[in-house]
Amino acid sequence: MKKIFALMLLAGLLSLGISSYTTVSINPILKKTVHYFGPKIMGSSVQLEDAKLSTLSGYGTLRNLYIANPPSFPRGNCLQIGRVDLDIDPSTIGTGVVTINTLTIRGLDVAYREQKNVSNVAAIVKTLRQKLPEKRTYPPNPSEEIDYKKIIGNRYIIKDIVVTTPSVSGFLPKPQRANYSVIMDDMHFSNIGTHEHGIPFLVALEQILSQIESHVEYEVMKTHVLYKDE
Repeated sequence: MKKIFALMLLAGLLSLGISSYTTVSINPILKKTVHYFGPKIMGSSVQLEDAKLSTLSGYGTLRNLYIANPPSFPRGNCLQIGRVDLDIDPSTIGTGVVTINTLTIRGLDVAYREQKNVSNVAAIVKTLRQKLPEKRTYPPNPSEEIDYKKIIGNRYIIKDIVVTTPSVSGFLPKPQRANYSVIMDDMHFSNIGTHEHGIPFLVALEQILSQIESHVEYEVMKTHVLYKDE
């Protein structure tokens, strides 16, 4: 589960053409980018507290990222991320295909909510999928792959994604009717966009969020079963 998120913010940063070879605070620019594009992409408010990136070393940090619940859910945050560390290959910045060696998401906290058999996490991913590029053919042919090289904008290859100390909290249904909070196992994904020689950041974001969503849904289901058997 559009975030989670660091790709959208990184894409906004790189597309603005920031090329200073020092560690630059890009907080003001990134806030404007996130506040404008975040709701359009994720379908809910997105807030970022701070971000820094060195284009010389390729190292960057995003701090305190918040993605709010979709409009049909109660007010509050769906996803909170304490910190995102980026290790970018600096030689690929500005080439059109940016390689991120490692993207580490630290302190992911999911406030899981469900209504009408749809979770807030799933609703955000669904909104993001509606923004993905599609083949402009008629009639549509699902068997054909999209040639991402023909899509304008940066493409991304992410070799490793690590999510450390993730947690999910929620509310158990009847008969327990109790709050729960669970520390999940660390997540590890790899080779996002490698096969396609780079994919648009929305596609990469959707792939990461989908895998996170799957882990969260499994943990919630396991928690419900565990408490049901007690």
